[in-house]
Amino acid sequence: MSNPTPNEIRDHIAALAAPEGGLGELMAIAEQLCRAQGTLRPTGGPRRLVLFAADHGPDAESRVSDAIHDLTSGASATAVLAKATGTELIVVDVGTWCDGLAESPRYRCRKTRSGSGDAGAGPALTADEFRAAFAAGQKEAELAHAAGVRVLAADAIGADSAVVAERVLALHEPADDPMGVFGAVGGSDVAALAGLVAKASELGLTVLAAGAPARAGAHVAERVAPGAAARVIEGRGSPDGLGALLALPALDAAAAVLARTARRHVDRPAARAKPTRKVAVFTGSFDPPTTYHRKVVELLREKGFDEVIVRPSGPRCDGPEVEHAKPVHRAILTDLAFKDVPGVTVDLSDLDDATFTPHFSLDDLLGDRGELWHVVPAEFVTGGRASESAIHNKWELGLDAWATRRFVVLHPPGAAPDDDDLPPKCQLLAVDGHIATADIRLRVFQHGNARPDVSEQVDEYIRRYHLFTGLTIPRETRVHLSGPRLKIVAADRSEKALRAAEPFRHLESPDPTHILVLGGDGTMLQAIRDHWRLRLPFLGLNAGTLGFLMNERLPPSLENTEIVLYRMPMMRVDAELPDGKRVQSLAFADAWVERDSGQAAWLKIDVDGHTQVPRVVGDGLLVATPAGSSAYARAMGATSVPLTAPVFTLAGSNVFRPRFWKPVALPETAHVSFTTLDFNGKRPIRGFIDGQPIGPVKSMHIRVSTVANVELGFTPEFDLSARLLRSMFPPSDPL
Repeated sequence: MSNPTPNEIRDHIAALAAPEGGLGELMAIAEQLCRAQGTLRPTGGPRRLVLFAADHGPDAESRVSDAIHDLTSGASATAVLAKATGTELIVVDVGTWCDGLAESPRYRCRKTRSGSGDAGAGPALTADEFRAAFAAGQKEAELAHAAGVRVLAADAIGADSAVVAERVLALHEPADDPMGVFGAVGGSDVAALAGLVAKASELGLTVLAAGAPARAGAHVAERVAPGAAARVIEGRGSPDGLGALLALPALDAAAAVLARTARRHVDRPAARAKPTRKVAVFTGSFDPPTTYHRKVVELLREKGFDEVIVRPSGPRCDGPEVEHAKPVHRAILTDLAFKDVPGVTVDLSDLDDATFTPHFSLDDLLGDRGELWHVVPAEFVTGGRASESAIHNKWELGLDAWATRRFVVLHPPGAAPDDDDLPPKCQLLAVDGHIATADIRLRVFQHGNARPDVSEQVDEYIRRYHLFTGLTIPRETRVHLSGPRLKIVAADRSEKALRAAEPFRHLESPDPTHILVLGGDGTMLQAIRDHWRLRLPFLGLNAGTLGFLMNERLPPSLENTEIVLYRMPMMRVDAELPDGKRVQSLAFADAWVERDSGQAAWLKIDVDGHTQVPRVVGDGLLVATPAGSSAYARAMGATSVPLTAPVFTLAGSNVFRPRFWKPVALPETAHVSFTTLDFNGKRPIRGFIDGQPIGPVKSMHIRVSTVANVELGFTPEFDLSARLLRSMFPPSDPL
């Protein structure tokens, strides 16, 4: 489960097969680890311990030089314990009085100044010195992330570091310049720790802060970059990083318990009183989905399964990637193959998240749907009598899955697997006509036809976009309509749109091949939101004003009409609400945040995990697709772009700072995040997706969806350039 709520985490841990209360303190650690990593299956490594060294006060003689030498030589207790726990150790000098050592894998000199001033007589650090040390900490987090580190322990070494940390922790209400306020009482080590925590949080690393300086760094990071503390696991520990090292084995233990412990099976009398729903989970690459896959689903329904969940699998990390269609095409093909089979749900979660959910975890994820049965081919149970089946050896927790999970075993008619090879809870299903998807892909690559092993709609889509041919997949293609059947969507409050729909009513069908939308761009956006999952091309007919997404005219018969289909992306929008809950939506045109009070919004912009603009002061920020570039984005000063342009538009509304702000074009592969810098409720923001309000938000993360896109159809006379010019230079009003 991705980004579980605190209640979901607690329920998951409470259901583990352990003595009542037997996890003790480990339960609290496991809960923190799940929350920090946003998953029910966290990890304790790879890990690194970073110790920032600094001197404090007016004394010009270093009191940490011996400790630095002992740590870098491996002679100190901290170095010995780091090696014993498999933890990489690095010492970073950010502000000592001692001379720098030669650079080595265990030591870096990144001094911002030698020692810090006497906080009793004046500022310990200037704002610029604090920022420089903060940047040094950020750099360490980036280096750790680049090295594959997942857990980053951090602390400081230096006389009076704990005293300085307590002064910093006592500050809760910094002014507009928090760097100057914290620098006045802090030190270079605390500043570097704050930078490390802030950047590590952006990069998705878990931070273990066991000492007072590390907790002070997390305190500063949360004030400077709200939300950074969400990935911090705090603890009380010994100085010089010993506390963090002693806590790491507990993290390992918690991660192991969460990953390998079975869940307790609770037999509730109330559940026995109700008929149990039987749910089959059918996973695979579906690259492409075949008529055999469809036959399996139909037979499962005939055999009494109330629901069949078809779940295309995401990329695996334990083997080579063999699929040859991009996730968005696999998602479309799967929807087309199964959309008209009653009782079937196509679950695109793994494709959308680019992850692979182990079969064992599906019971926890989908268990509330009913009694879960895993659909597997007969070769998965071969060798079961000797515990050498694919389920035993390739599935996570395979031995437990074999003993406790339910299976539907597919086999050719007359070739059932040996009874001794079958798991304890299984049901056999004879299905003929199996063909490897690799054979179909090879046949298409060699200029053959995917039919009759795929459905007509799947075959048409494969040919339309040249899938499996080795050719570049086009963003647009031309087709001639043959026997079109329509689903008609008209703006119900527009008499003009309703009149325009009448000539096409004779083509309406319960089994449509295209969606005809009559009205303006708003009607098209609503139609896309409601019907994109039908995976049918949208044809627009303008019955509104400008109609940037609409045709000006279409022949009533549509037969043999030439249409240019533009394949256009949708954006996935993940928003975090003020209470910590997360909502996920899709946008075709744009998504934006704006101020929700009389105060200007203070926002941070991240692109691809890196902060590009630390603070934007204005009314709001917006990301638009090419289809949305002619709407609200244009009102913010952005230039409309062609529908086929592979870009996102980033625009701001009434931006006061940074000065001279201008809209920018980003590649459509970019991941863009807006995060409010409001931490006292003074400057709330609210979010919108395609003009629809989602209410108050803390942040919004936007990227191109890996499972959702839309085909818009236009007649050849549709002129993108002319339409763009009309949107930018509308006709003047008559005098």
